[in-house]
Amino acid sequence: MGFHLWFYFILLIFLFCPTLQAAEPQQANCGEEVCGNITIPSPFGIRSSCYTLPFFRVTCKQIHNQKKPFIRINGLDLEVLGSLFADTILIKNPVTYVNCDNKNEVASATVNLTGTPFFFSSDYNNFASVGCGNLVTIFRNEADAFGGCVQTICGDGASESGCSNKISGTFTSTIVNMTAMYPLGKDDRKRCSSAVIFSRLYFREAYPLPIGINIETTHVPTTLSWNSSYCGDAGCAPRPGPISFIGEKSCGNVSFQYPFEIIDQEYPNGWFRVICKKTSNGRTTPFLNINGVNLRILDFSFLYGNVVVNHSITYFNCRKKSNNGMSLNLTGTPFYYSDFDNIFWSSGCGNLATVFDSETGNLVGGCLQPSCRISNETSSVTGCSFNIPHGLTSFSANLSGRVDSSNYSRKRSCGFASLVKSDLYFDLTLESNDFDVNNWTYVPTSLQWSTPMSGLCRLRQGLNTTCSSDRVYCWQSLSSTHLCVCNKDFGIGFSTFCEGTN
Repeated sequence: MGFHLWFYFILLIFLFCPTLQAAEPQQANCGEEVCGNITIPSPFGIRSSCYTLPFFRVTCKQIHNQKKPFIRINGLDLEVLGSLFADTILIKNPVTYVNCDNKNEVASATVNLTGTPFFFSSDYNNFASVGCGNLVTIFRNEADAFGGCVQTICGDGASESGCSNKISGTFTSTIVNMTAMYPLGKDDRKRCSSAVIFSRLYFREAYPLPIGINIETTHVPTTLSWNSSYCGDAGCAPRPGPISFIGEKSCGNVSFQYPFEIIDQEYPNGWFRVICKKTSNGRTTPFLNINGVNLRILDFSFLYGNVVVNHSITYFNCRKKSNNGMSLNLTGTPFYYSDFDNIFWSSGCGNLATVFDSETGNLVGGCLQPSCRISNETSSVTGCSFNIPHGLTSFSANLSGRVDSSNYSRKRSCGFASLVKSDLYFDLTLESNDFDVNNWTYVPTSLQWSTPMSGLCRLRQGLNTTCSSDRVYCWQSLSSTHLCVCNKDFGIGFSTFCEGTN
């Protein structure tokens, strides 16, 4: 009986933050030129005195009664959408089409940054492919494969079949190859597919494709790199009415709040009862018993509605370690694997990682590890990843060898496959953090006991309100399964807001 959390934050931020005064109109300085509604960042410029290299020249064109800025890269005009970060610029990137007769003109307009100061970076961009039943492989600069993903099967119930994945490193051009993973019908073999590099900050993640990317999409915002006020204290307080405060209870170094409670007995009744017991080193450690399995608790969050536990790792192609790839079974419990706080990560090289729903047997997703010829076999940086769908309660992972002997090396590394908490994934894949994961047996994994949702609610006058002891957040019950939660400095992840009286 999990709870669904609604998170809301201060919408009218300019009522609480100092207002910036606009300067009087003057001739624009370099870095402040405007074309249409786009400000041109330095070192780009419209006037010749504002750019030092032809690559950074911006042309302001009249398109359908509106002025739009463009840069020209290797003979291709790309519309500029602005700049979000230093040393980056956002462009409209054309989609690459495969087996699409009516889109050949668009398909030929692939952006190639070779010979320019620009490059695509994994710091800002992800990869997506629309289609069904294919292994989509990405090649960097006509070299070895450096990643890929497995499209969902046609007609699996998703509104749009496809896959998306994170990418690694930097590159100036890509070649996409699609290989059928399953027997296809006559109509499916002729089905139009597409692939694109897109700015992940511009799209909301979803399964199997980011919201807004479909087969009709011809261009997407993409971030190019080159070598070269948030009012968190505004807060939200409840309207007048009965207020109760809850405190925290701790076991070891983990603090718990509603709806979890700590007990001492070994086999508690209820899903949210934490077992606090001493381990062999004499320290108290919290555990959660799910379907007969005691899971060590590493962290708890009321606002995110999740609990982080130690989850076993599935190893493949390793001499001393192996198992059947089955996950914890959360079916029949209020828990499920968090789709926004976990990433499926497969460490290693030369393997194809696939994941299936243990309950339905349906393909959840997959990814292709980079070739062992270009990767360090034991580095945690080497591997592939993909997002999981909402509500997954069990899965079965598998690592297999090459798909096609003409395209893939016979060499495979020892590797693992598991859901990992997103912050651990980012630590593992940083070039500066080169972990040897071969000796690991568990990884932190986030389990949801409630579902954060977007919307608008108000803390109503006269209703019972519960607040944390430090007044960081308050909530009211909207129904037996929904809470309206208001928090003063949370909301970046959900982009929703709270109305209340300060």
